[in-house]
Amino acid sequence: MKFHEWSYLKHHPAVWRILLGILVIPLFYASLFLASVWNPYGELHHLPMAVVDQDRSTRTLAWGRTVSRKLVKDKSLQFHRMTAAKAQRELKDGRLFLVLKIPANASQTLSHLATTPKQLKVTYDTNAGQSTVASKMGATVMQKLQTTLNQAAVQAELRASQNAALTVGKQLTLTAKQLGQLQRASTVGLPAAKVAAATQKIVAGLTQGGEQLSEVRRADQLKQLAMPVKLTQHDVVAVANNGTGMAPYFMAISLFVGCITLNIIYDARKRHGEYRNFALAWLDKMGFLWGFVVLAASAMWLGVHYIIGLRPLEPGKTYLLSLLIVLAFFSLVTCFRLWFGLTGAWLMLLFMLFQIGASGGTYPIELTNPFYRAVHPYLPMTVAMAGLRHTISLGGSIAGISWILAGIAVVFSLGTLAYFYWHRTDPAVM
Repeated sequence: MKFHEWSYLKHHPAVWRILLGILVIPLFYASLFLASVWNPYGELHHLPMAVVDQDRSTRTLAWGRTVSRKLVKDKSLQFHRMTAAKAQRELKDGRLFLVLKIPANASQTLSHLATTPKQLKVTYDTNAGQSTVASKMGATVMQKLQTTLNQAAVQAELRASQNAALTVGKQLTLTAKQLGQLQRASTVGLPAAKVAAATQKIVAGLTQGGEQLSEVRRADQLKQLAMPVKLTQHDVVAVANNGTGMAPYFMAISLFVGCITLNIIYDARKRHGEYRNFALAWLDKMGFLWGFVVLAASAMWLGVHYIIGLRPLEPGKTYLLSLLIVLAFFSLVTCFRLWFGLTGAWLMLLFMLFQIGASGGTYPIELTNPFYRAVHPYLPMTVAMAGLRHTISLGGSIAGISWILAGIAVVFSLGTLAYFYWHRTDPAVM
């Protein structure tokens, strides 16, 4: 049997290069993406958090200061002590992922656990609009931390209760000694009235001391109060569901995939007509393709908005930003496709796979490897996702992001124009 396919490949080495390029795509996708999510919970010490200590210490307890110091020194988490205003500002900007706020009445509440047990409510803020995954991870971290805080609170109050018991015990011992002295005094001729009055005072003291000791013994109630400290989550920017939180990531990927697919299927290097100069040829070709990608982005927007049910904070800005993103992505991909042919489209495919891992769309970028963290801010998909987060969930200005995307579109469009100038004498394909 003759293997005709192998014979064909033998005489067409260019096909070999194409097949080898396709061969490494699964390798790149699996390795690059897995590298970004390999061990996120093992990298939690890279996730910046803040502790805001508003506690007013009592004479016997400074719980807020003690807890804050322990959290900052703990190397398993990256806590920083901050003021409330600074912590909230950095949380909304995405520089922090969690803010733990210790209330002003913390020490006051916990110092009375033995006598009047009352649960202390401690709030921690997250920002689901910035990252739904980080918000959920923060909740998991706080569940573990809550156990530690409860143990610390109970131990602190037990120590205080033991000290109080020792003090009351000393008072009872002293009172008993005084009663014994009075009894001896009555045997040596003191007036009975004076002895009776003194005895009554001492008995009253013993009664009061017994009541105090009884109150101290109420420390057993701590065993029944399993959670003296309760942590409560609050999202400063809430999202309706997981899909809304992940929308910027998937929208950016879909637009980049669309640009690559268009450039692979439709060869922008072929000219279908004669032109007076290269600029007209460029404008004719790019104008058609620009219109096509704008139409594709509009179809995506209509689908996610009216079919899927995405409800952005600013729908108009989200749509217009999607158009700007697709023009930036298309200009980048088309420039490589024109200058390097199918190899350029292949390089852009690998670049997209790399961005999927390094853009921080799934887990926060702080939980990936150092190389991804270093290149993350400079990726087009990172910029696009940041803008979409603002228009979908966070609000705020996207002027800076829009200028960056417009710059990408202009620079690489000039690159495509340069290609048409360089190949201005190429014959048209009818």
